[in-house]
Amino acid sequence: MLEQAERSERSSPSGYPQCRQSTPPARKPLPSLRTLVARMSHDLRTPLAAILANAEFLALSNLSEGERYELYEEIRLSVDWMSELVSYLLECSKGEEVLRPAIGNIVETTKRVVRMIGVRLAFRRITITHRHEGSAIGWYNSQLMERAISNVVLNACEAVSPESGQVAITTLGGPACLRIEVWDNGPGIPAEIQDSVFQPFFTYGKSEGTGLGLAIAKRIVEDHGGELFLDAGEKTGTSFKISIPFATPEGAIT
Repeated sequence: MLEQAERSERSSPSGYPQCRQSTPPARKPLPSLRTLVARMSHDLRTPLAAILANAEFLALSNLSEGERYELYEEIRLSVDWMSELVSYLLECSKGEEVLRPAIGNIVETTKRVVRMIGVRLAFRRITITHRHEGSAIGWYNSQLMERAISNVVLNACEAVSPESGQVAITTLGGPACLRIEVWDNGPGIPAEIQDSVFQPFFTYGKSEGTGLGLAIAKRIVEDHGGELFLDAGEKTGTSFKISIPFATPEGAIT
């Protein structure tokens, strides 16, 4: 508990590599059809689970009109996410895979992730917190980063106790760089497999895991010119850290 309290008082994430605003990274080859379908199938599970959970809440008889409207909005958000995933799949099927960054708000992006994952029945007793410092507005693809953060947070929720789990998300926006940390109080990742956690289809300790979540997140972050890595120096639990360029380019249409 003391270590958790100390964590909550930290002024900012640490242990990140230098983040520089740079020219857009060279595009990687488009994924194979098998890989693309697997990615889409994996990421569609998150909004589908949120729709089901919110629909179950809507069936309750003691809800106010305001509460029903909020649940409807959450369902609409999930449907929008699914629509964006389908659009992305169509782009890739035409040989296109364009990053399309724009002005985004990382606080709002993270809030959507927390709402969509936290509503799941299996995760409702897990404490998911978010703390932000610095600028919230930056240049990135909010839909893709939402998928990346969602996959890392989902991985954390699956690793902790469903009764006493804690997942802490920290975001720090600077003039040129956005840093994100996702920490959980789970058992940690054994040293002997830490080099394998980002490999597609590699899974550990999950009966229904696909082994795609972290691989998808890493691809998205690297497409932004950033880096996603496991902090091997974390003494308790598990910490994944993300760094991406955040500055708005000169002449960008905002």
